[in-house]
Amino acid sequence: GAVVVLDVKDGSVMAASNYPSYDLNTYRRDYADLCADSRAPLLDRCCQGLYAPGSAFKPAVAAAALQQGFSPYDTVNCTGRYLYYSGYQPRCLQDRHSGAVDLRTALQYSCNIFFYDVGRRLGVDVFSQTAQQLGLAADTGVETPAAAGRLTWSSDENYQAGLTLMAAIGQGNTALTPVQLAAYAAALANGGRRPLLHFADRAVAADGTTVWQYTPQFIEVAGGESVFAPIRDGMVRMAQGSSVLRQVVVPCAAKTGSPQLAVQKPGGGYYVNSVLIGYAPADAPEIALAVVLEYGGGGFHAAPILRDVFNLYFSR
Repeated sequence: GAVVVLDVKDGSVMAASNYPSYDLNTYRRDYADLCADSRAPLLDRCCQGLYAPGSAFKPAVAAAALQQGFSPYDTVNCTGRYLYYSGYQPRCLQDRHSGAVDLRTALQYSCNIFFYDVGRRLGVDVFSQTAQQLGLAADTGVETPAAAGRLTWSSDENYQAGLTLMAAIGQGNTALTPVQLAAYAAALANGGRRPLLHFADRAVAADGTTVWQYTPQFIEVAGGESVFAPIRDGMVRMAQGSSVLRQVVVPCAAKTGSPQLAVQKPGGGYYVNSVLIGYAPADAPEIALAVVLEYGGGGFHAAPILRDVFNLYFSR
């Protein structure tokens, strides 16, 4: 898995951790074993690992909807099954919700039916474009080699109408890096102001003189508070509904993802990854992060990592 932590004010990468990792002191000696390790410890999962985001993608669809004139008070009726297409009717878990669901509630309880319907009405190209503006499948600015990532588009070779529904809940052809997910979390925290990311802060000469200093750069995503305030509210509600995230020493905002893998379990069903994005404090964000756990079993299993990172930072 991987964890990326950012300073939302200037885009600096405060931490980028991969697991499994290796000891740089014995890298040359261990190289052959590291290459042969099936867990791929040499892969920089933070910048080069590609993962479906699952429901962590839903704030991007919400942003696209609000940009296009949807009201945060508009509702979709969640009956547990999406009935628009006769031949394809995906489900919702209806976790603590049913009936008329608005945008904030849909983010709070991760209502699939809401996002199936809103995604279909928007069209896949509209919400994928907004997602890219927010940092997903986009150049984050980091200086190290990074995968480009991909979103789902109507021009994809395998595109059919049902793929829009899957893309609207962060599956389909969508695959993103943890560093992109962290940049996206920072953009949501900043009300659509996405920082370009950087590892290097400055260059210092031998005499201690600073010869280069990084200048923070941002990309502005349209919408302002009318778009991003309802989304942040829904993410705060989601965090408050988690017993683990209520243990954070400051109020935080978060969104889980539980993307299904193509690998079947021995007893039936499919394995899922664990994805979580978040930022804190909720009312005046300072840091944002993204967590991806391979075969993690669902987004809430990443919550202890988010809690521990935030508690460490805000208890200094």
